[in-house]
Amino acid sequence: MKKILCILFVLLLAAGCSSKNHYSYVSEGDEVLISGPNKYSYTKNDLYASLKKASEGAITNEILTRIARNIEGIDLDSIYADAGNLIETYVSMGYESYIVASYGSLEAYRQSYISSLILSELSKQYARENYDTLVADKKPVKMQIATFENLEDAEKCIEDVKNGSTFDMAAVNNNAANAPQSAVYTDDDASLAYEIKEYLNSTENTGLSTILVSTASSTDENGNAVDVNTYYLLNVESRNTEDFTEELIELLASSVSTDTVKEYFLSTHDIKFYDQDLYEMMSAAYEVLK
Repeated sequence: MKKILCILFVLLLAAGCSSKNHYSYVSEGDEVLISGPNKYSYTKNDLYASLKKASEGAITNEILTRIARNIEGIDLDSIYADAGNLIETYVSMGYESYIVASYGSLEAYRQSYISSLILSELSKQYARENYDTLVADKKPVKMQIATFENLEDAEKCIEDVKNGSTFDMAAVNNNAANAPQSAVYTDDDASLAYEIKEYLNSTENTGLSTILVSTASSTDENGNAVDVNTYYLLNVESRNTEDFTEELIELLASSVSTDTVKEYFLSTHDIKFYDQDLYEMMSAAYEVLK
């Protein structure tokens, strides 16, 4: 049965081939290939539609790979090397059987990982090419954030910074709940507390912020309602996007959906999924048939 379907596939594609400058089509698409009880039938058109649907993702990945390499100038050699090194590392750690069980083979995992890296690079390229639109109204800022449970700790952190300590060391030495990391944030970042956004929008200052307080309702061990305060200190390093452009591009790229990126590059480079495109890319026998 598998051999018969493979033959049908080749014959169907051959029947669909027309001039390479025009749409191809399935000739006699209503011809029944498989029939069964209760007047069940499966036509050439049905088979072609199934193949088209099943292969669309692989075709898109192949086209995006070519766009990345030939038009957008993305270094695929580096991506291939990264994928190979990752697989070698996983194999040396004894994860080969897990990968094979999950993906079918090491090569299937390699291709999947390569596709994800290429899409990541294209997402960054998308962010570069649409930078002004994506940045508009986002009010990006590069800063460190320290969180404290006690007001006294936050106040001592400010004192230590004024006496020459770095912000991150002062925060850690004064019981901050986190070790502050320098990162880029935007106004639509859901991880930022409301009070932090309010402060950033109310001033253009850089350097240390005032102590910001967020109050939440909770219950004590006796079930009584209590207010719990969280104290924030910001070290605003820069509001000038020219100081952190690449970091901002990575942040913007991570916030864009993969579908948006795919549609953008397919549209930008005028890629349309006509039957002729599917014929040329789906057929394993294309080199013989063309």
